[in-house]
Amino acid sequence: MKTVKIKSAIPIYLAALTWILFGLFAPIYELIFIIIAACVSLAVYLVASVFIPGRTVEVEAAPDSGDKQVDRQIAEGRAALRSLREADEAIEDEAISARLKRMTDAGAKIFDALEKDAARAAEVRRFMNYYLPTADKLLTQYRALMQTGSQGENIQGAMRSVENSLEMIAAAFEKQLDSLYRHEAMDIQTDIDVLETMLAADGIRADSKQHDEEENGNV
Repeated sequence: MKTVKIKSAIPIYLAALTWILFGLFAPIYELIFIIIAACVSLAVYLVASVFIPGRTVEVEAAPDSGDKQVDRQIAEGRAALRSLREADEAIEDEAISARLKRMTDAGAKIFDALEKDAARAAEVRRFMNYYLPTADKLLTQYRALMQTGSQGENIQGAMRSVENSLEMIAAAFEKQLDSLYRHEAMDIQTDIDVLETMLAADGIRADSKQHDEEENGNV
């Protein structure tokens, strides 16, 4: 996400209005009055720009992983996540909202990781090709059923089926995110194992354990 400032158009409208009002009460076709109108209009624009500065919005920057194919997949995936967020806003159910938030949080982190390392695309293929599109499809269908307002058995049964599947889908998203970092976890554990071996060779680990045991005994 990046922040973009959108200027308000109101200062421009007020400056234009100044010319119109000035023309009603002064011979604006004369050079001196044209200069005065221009100065007043500019002053109105500058003052209005201070008090009506516009608004700042966050927009989603185009993905830049260095791989056009992966960038396209990331853009499509983030669009699906936006659809899930829209569903979250439309569905007034705290349990559903909690699960959708887990999905969108995990999904956003997956695509952030993929953008940093496009080589990971193969690791999240199932997530991108099945988990996320299926979740988006189910929530789209759920919203359509919800908007019917019907209490019919078929509609209510279908809605319950979607609701019951959300915990499983959220867990799948989180598991996919966790699996992305299994190599990092293995590297960290390897470093720790090597460190412990070196410390043990220097007799530091044993002393540390003895110290911990003494502290626990004192407690």
